[in-house]
Amino acid sequence: MAAAAEEEQFATLTLPGGREHKIKILKPHLGEELFLDIRDLYAKTGCFTFDPGFTCTGSCISAITFIDGPKGVCLYRGYPVQDLCEGAEALEVAHLLLVGELPDAAAKAKFEAEIKKHMLIHEKVKAMFANFTINAHPMAMMVAVIGGLSSVFSELDPSDSHHRWLACLRMIAKLPVLAAMAYKTSLGMPTMSPKSSLSFAENFLY
Repeated sequence: MAAAAEEEQFATLTLPGGREHKIKILKPHLGEELFLDIRDLYAKTGCFTFDPGFTCTGSCISAITFIDGPKGVCLYRGYPVQDLCEGAEALEVAHLLLVGELPDAAAKAKFEAEIKKHMLIHEKVKAMFANFTINAHPMAMMVAVIGGLSSVFSELDPSDSHHRWLACLRMIAKLPVLAAMAYKTSLGMPTMSPKSSLSFAENFLY
């Protein structure tokens, strides 16, 4: 949901005792729902809202995803997900989500090169797979190992835009390799290191 640049509108909340509080109305670029901006509600009224399960509460503004479940609509950066599944490669979609546009040939080649540069897994991280029990679920292994990456790349500063980009590249590059390692471990087979000669998907499958 993204607030449109229009004339501001407000709803009025009348509290016991006659006090009134103006609530800003946010309108999305897509969809017909309206949103009441209650971020200053407690500060100005001393009141909280009660919405168990967040059944009618939006938790964030997104410039990436639009979902309308009843109508079967899911968009990534304005593109229907089914179109991306049928006509775009995994790294093209990753570039779209990060940058906001599908890459041209030059941008795609640069992005793929950056990703492949970060696909190798640190030996300390690979060693974690030896500590899981025989019946450990691959997804449980993934959760533990991905958490362990933060101990290997602890130098990153989230306030630095370059570091945020680097963290994204590393996560995209390493996830398919770690997923393959988790699967191999669950079968009792040796893990495989990525090959630069293979594509992003091929490194997951080989």
